[in-house]
This record gives sequence, structure tokens and C-alpha cells, in this order.
Amino acid sequence: MTALCIFAGASSGNKQLYIDQAAELGQRLARRGYDLVYGGGRSGLMGAFADGAISAGGEVTGIIPKFLEDREISHKDVSQLIITNSMHERKARMYQGASGFVILPGGLGTLDETMEVMTWIQLGLLKAEIFILNLDDYWQPLTGMLNHIVARGFMHSAQLDFVHWATEARGLEKLLERRCPAS
Repeated sequence: MTALCIFAGASSGNKQLYIDQAAELGQRLARRGYDLVYGGGRSGLMGAFADGAISAGGEVTGIIPKFLEDREISHKDVSQLIITNSMHERKARMYQGASGFVILPGGLGTLDETMEVMTWIQLGLLKAEIFILNLDDYWQPLTGMLNHIVARGFMHSAQLDFVHWATEARGLEKLLERRCPAS
């Protein structure tokens, strides 16, 4: 079974599209049979994704540090909830065994996790691919920054071959099926 690690905001953002697409993506990936690991929260896009996956019968593991368990309100309906002592332990457990990383809109935590796994993949510390759900051009500034880094000679464009972009849940599902099949 292929494991996917999901990064998503603990907030909902200001467009219903974000919530709807997060829930739809959770349903689609669960129906495909992926093992899903995410930040363990019940709120925001994290919660919408998890609720969608759970409603479709998916195996969902939530991993949340103790200090965030109450603030983000951990999701009690996941298949497994792991409570860690720190953010570092949380991220290490989330990354462990992931064949792919799915990035939804989110804030600084999502951006931090995304940059970290991009760096680790580039350095060969992780062997995985990244799939970014660029809803309503949410991640457009990131695209611009990555292109800027390449244009200024700090990275070769081939070093980003592991990053794949989609603008809706259905398109991301199709990318995953081609690049990171569930079985």
C-alpha cells in the first residue's frame, strides 16, 4: 500500500472552494486505497481532508504534538492518532515511509513542511514526489519563487522534476495515479 503524507492548513481560508476541494481530495485518495498520514487536526483544511477520507472508508493516521492537541483539536475519528512530544518528532513520523507528499493551501506550517521535504528530496534524504494542489492560484507565489531561484542560478530546473502541480482534486488524483500509484 502506498503512503501519502498530506500538508494542509489548520485554518479554512476565505474561500469555500478550499474546504470543498480538500474534502473531495480526501474522498478520492481514500477510494484509491492510499494510506493517508496528516497533521492530526480536526479544523481547517486538515480536518476537511480527513473527514472526506474517513467518509470514503480510508485509512487515515493523524500525527499531532501534545502542545497542539488541544489548540488544533485533534481528530478523534481517524484510524490512528499518534501524539508526539515535539514538532520535530511529528514531522519525522509524518515523513516516514511516504512515497508522495500532497500539499494543499495552508499557512506557515504548511509552507515550512513543504520547503523541508523539497530540500530533503533534492538532497536525496527522501525518495518521494510532491503533488501541489494549486487551488485558485494559491501557490502561484511559490511557483514564482522557485522559477526565480532557477533563473538566478541557485538551482537547476531539473532539480524540481519531482514537483507536480494540479488545479483541482480530480487532476491531482490523476497525477498521483500516474506518478505514485496506490498499489
